[in-house]
Amino acid sequence: MKSWLLGAALIIAAGHDAAAQYTNYAYSPQDILTGANVVHAGGVTGAGVTFGIIDTGIAAPWTGFGGRVAPTPVSVCGISNCNQSLAVTDDNGHGTFVASEIIGSIPNAGFVGIAPGAKAIAVKVLDASGSGSYTDVANGIVTAVNHGAQVLNLSLGPFVQSSALVAAINYAASKGAYIVFAGGNSSAALNNNANITGLTDAAIQRLVFVGSTNAQKKISSFSNTPGAAGFVSTTGKFTAYDAMWLMADGENIWGASTYHTGQYGYSYITQMSGTSMAAPQAAGAIGLLVSRWNFLLNTGTAPAILEQTAQRLGTNNGINTTYGDGFLRVDLAFQPIGALQVPVNGKLTPVGNAQIAASTPFGTLPKLSAAFQNATAYDSYQRDFAVALASSIAGKSTGTGSTVATAQVLGQSGGGARSFTDLGHGSWFASSFSGTQTVPLLPSMEGHNNPGLIKDPSRPQFNDWSLGFSQQGTYVGLGQGSNVALAMSDARWGGQTAFFNGNTDMSGALLSLVPGANFGAVGMKLGDRSRVFFSMLSANGDTLTALSPEGMAAKGAAMGYTLEPKKGWKVSFTASALNEKNMMLGSTSSGYLGLSPTALTASFGIGTNIDLGEGYQLGFDGSMATTDATHNSNSLITNTSRLTSGAFGMAFSKAGIVTETDNLGAGIRKPMRIYAGTATAAVPTGTDAFGNPVVTSMRASLVPSGSETDFQLGYDRPLGAAMSTGLSLVYRHDADNVAGAKDAAALVKFKASF
Repeated sequence: MKSWLLGAALIIAAGHDAAAQYTNYAYSPQDILTGANVVHAGGVTGAGVTFGIIDTGIAAPWTGFGGRVAPTPVSVCGISNCNQSLAVTDDNGHGTFVASEIIGSIPNAGFVGIAPGAKAIAVKVLDASGSGSYTDVANGIVTAVNHGAQVLNLSLGPFVQSSALVAAINYAASKGAYIVFAGGNSSAALNNNANITGLTDAAIQRLVFVGSTNAQKKISSFSNTPGAAGFVSTTGKFTAYDAMWLMADGENIWGASTYHTGQYGYSYITQMSGTSMAAPQAAGAIGLLVSRWNFLLNTGTAPAILEQTAQRLGTNNGINTTYGDGFLRVDLAFQPIGALQVPVNGKLTPVGNAQIAASTPFGTLPKLSAAFQNATAYDSYQRDFAVALASSIAGKSTGTGSTVATAQVLGQSGGGARSFTDLGHGSWFASSFSGTQTVPLLPSMEGHNNPGLIKDPSRPQFNDWSLGFSQQGTYVGLGQGSNVALAMSDARWGGQTAFFNGNTDMSGALLSLVPGANFGAVGMKLGDRSRVFFSMLSANGDTLTALSPEGMAAKGAAMGYTLEPKKGWKVSFTASALNEKNMMLGSTSSGYLGLSPTALTASFGIGTNIDLGEGYQLGFDGSMATTDATHNSNSLITNTSRLTSGAFGMAFSKAGIVTETDNLGAGIRKPMRIYAGTATAAVPTGTDAFGNPVVTSMRASLVPSGSETDFQLGYDRPLGAAMSTGLSLVYRHDADNVAGAKDAAALVKFKASF
């Protein structure tokens, strides 16, 4: 059977312009209209994909093909006047033009196809006049697939009920190929509004028709429409033509010319119009999708992606019998469709409220963040997209350099802001207060690949404060926040020591990690030279984090014994325990970034204070801790090893420098820091050949990048019986255990009693 099958192309304007003269655009106009240029800029150009151009052949030497057209002739053109040897020279020009729209590339002349990094096979099924038979077209489809073509472009028509064509399309689909047909140029409905039968469901899924618009996205006067009919599959399922119909610019399109001269060779381009010029854009778009997500060859969902992301056209702004799904938008097809999800313990979980707000011992969790740096999430078509899961992991200091964060005076606890009042007769009162501002824990997140991720969550606002009263060696204190370390120190020593004017007493470092905790401390004498002390704290989600507060809690306790082996020399031992839920060493976590359902930490501390006489005192203190966490089956962080951490401090004070009652204090401390410990993360990193998530197990060190060292200096001086003043200075190196982070703070104090 012989039919005129080149009705899908209208040669409205034909010229032979040297490619060097084509400098109007940085890209071909259709690249910009479809958004393909955006995809190219992201590095996807169709590399690895082979197109089957079932047409009049391809002039392989054309300059824009760059050797990417298979040089061996493939011809199934069986009609009598068809020169089969012209499969790779093209005696008509139509096939060459179509191929250039897909894989052509002359960037310096502004001519770039939709998939300029791909290859093509020329399958000649039409003669020099553009005619052939449906039998030849069917044979061409089978031949192209057997030669490795993955996406077939058929800029020919009209598409009619043909047993040979139906069988060939079913065969191509069974081999994983996609088939794109031009819609036709008869200003009529596809197949005259008649249904077509015989195709399998898989073949219909992989089949696309393309109509033509002008550059303003108005339907071309010659373009066919999908109409109201459709395909009835071999299982009886009906699929309307308009649900598998796309539109693309098909008017005055630039493309390769077979015009050849001895001087310029195959370096000319020309213009054509027709749905033949629109179809290659959709074929190229499928090639780009397959190049980026190769598993789409197995799932067959590339057309559905293009159809769902097409720009709706027409009065009802939806799928219709004139424009079908709408105008092809390659750029939108490369954005996630539906909510992104991550695989957690074999189940997909929506990307959403999950974060780690790291405490000082962890720094900013640099190694764990690095493990998640290349993490991916999956859309409703199983496509993997880079997602900034690492941005949901943050510590107190998120930058480096000078003054990255303003330190509260002498650290978070505000030790330098303490006030001491001697009540006489062995009694005294001490208080401390330092406000804690609500500050973002995470940096802002950008880009469409991060929908649903946490953006700038904050800790609730609370204040660090403590009140303590001592009478004849019996001390009672209470407060909120990290000032538990100050209350423990007062209960521990029972009076003013070298540690009193700072926060270098590090045996309380463990319990002071819990933000916003309510605490109490008691200390009492056992005799002239020994005392015991106890402390307890409790915190719930309302004071810990803005995320899932009901899931977080902490309870802690400490006890210790202080003795004085000889006059002026005190030694103290402390044991502490902290039981945390959905926390670890003060770090809060939630969702698929949960560090551990529960964590139990035990700490042991030892310190000494030496009264050197004449107002001089010297103190040393340190603590070591181990943390055991439980397995987390509902998190990407599946396991955390035992952690080892420690804190150390040294203090010096001198009373009576200028006056009998002034005081100078200095200290060096290293706040609590993890020295050993790892986490195992199940990081989603891509997809397999069938679109299933690929999860890579990674072990990351939890040791922070820096080791904070604080230098403290304070001076207090009475101004009279009811007034006093003071100055406190602090400098932090590797602040919050972040390498290179530095900050400093100063506080001038004034107190008046009435």
